[in-house]
Amino acid sequence: MSATATATPPATPAPPATPATSSTPATSSTAPSPARDLLDAGWGSPVALPDGLADVGDPAERIRLVATTDFPVVAIPAELGGLGGDIVDVASAQRQLGLVDPGAAIGLCMHSHSVGLVVEHQNRLRDQSWMLLQAIAGRRALVGSAFAEPGGSANLMRSRTVAIPDGRGFRLTGTKFPCSLATTAELFCLNAQTPDGETVVALLPAAAEGLTADGAAWPGMGMRSSDTGRLHLQDVHLDDRLVYHRAPSGSTDPIVVMGFVWFATLMAATYHGVLTRLVDLAADGARAASGPAGDPRSPLLGEAVRELLALGGAAQWLGRTWAGGGLDHRAALAAAMAVRAQTSATRDRVVAALTPVIGSRLYAAGHPANALLVDSLAVHHHPPALLVCDDGVGSTLLGREVAFDVA
Repeated sequence: MSATATATPPATPAPPATPATSSTPATSSTAPSPARDLLDAGWGSPVALPDGLADVGDPAERIRLVATTDFPVVAIPAELGGLGGDIVDVASAQRQLGLVDPGAAIGLCMHSHSVGLVVEHQNRLRDQSWMLLQAIAGRRALVGSAFAEPGGSANLMRSRTVAIPDGRGFRLTGTKFPCSLATTAELFCLNAQTPDGETVVALLPAAAEGLTADGAAWPGMGMRSSDTGRLHLQDVHLDDRLVYHRAPSGSTDPIVVMGFVWFATLMAATYHGVLTRLVDLAADGARAASGPAGDPRSPLLGEAVRELLALGGAAQWLGRTWAGGGLDHRAALAAAMAVRAQTSATRDRVVAALTPVIGSRLYAAGHPANALLVDSLAVHHHPPALLVCDDGVGSTLLGREVAFDVA
């Protein structure tokens, strides 16, 4: 982070913050079941989610309710006002929310990723970015991830948004879309490119003059309940002290790698929760309809659970191995791309297995299974782009550079 402040981080850890909403998750997604005994293994429940969250009609209000709990600060160190959780703790919180409210979980995955990235950056460099984390924790501020751009590159370190140097900062002009938490975030983690080919990554206040947000601009897929919209930046001033990373445009430097590891882990955990809920619904229906003889739905349910066990294991392995320093950057990037692609493949295989089990209810508007079917479609549209994932893993095995830029 480029900053001139001379303050030092707190030396004595503060106690973890008390959740503003002390309640339990919605019982509809936490009732004991044989499937949950299998699929919940290894995942924690680090936050207390509001009761009746899924019954709140306004998606943005559901997101704001989650923000009143400790969910926004799971990754932030305790001495800065957070819970001090690691990447698997944050992934567990994402999965916990995905079981209850897939749309909110998909949107808030961008917050968890953005905050986790700043935490990793601070842990590695010990720079002034701790002040950003302390500010986020103090306000329970939500952070949107504003990297995607219309017609933009699959490489998140390339940007069409321009950053023109202006005194002790920049003037930003560009469009970010799609951007979750478009109207509920207080800060946006974004990238922009300077005239000399450098990419800056920064946290920009949502209230900055010249920044406008069009909310609910993506009504389809899971993004319909994630406050996903479009950000317009017109000559927006960015204080240099809010820039926490700089690198040559298009470079795959350590922060890019750690970003993909965090995102792949959190995304896999989120959709693991969403699909676990779909298994719950399918199993409930199958138990109610089963007769005394063998049930042809049994192997289909088994196939779906098998797929989710493998995905959950991969996500936990990636998070724990990364946190333990067991992957160098090349291996970590390949592993993240593999888990990201596996999450999409798992979604399709689970849905295919459960479609005959659930039957026509899967396509009935208003049915919980239909909502999960639609919400889970969003998995195919997250970075890294599916077009580059398997090629990236193969390139790593062949000793070649991973290419993110696709036509």
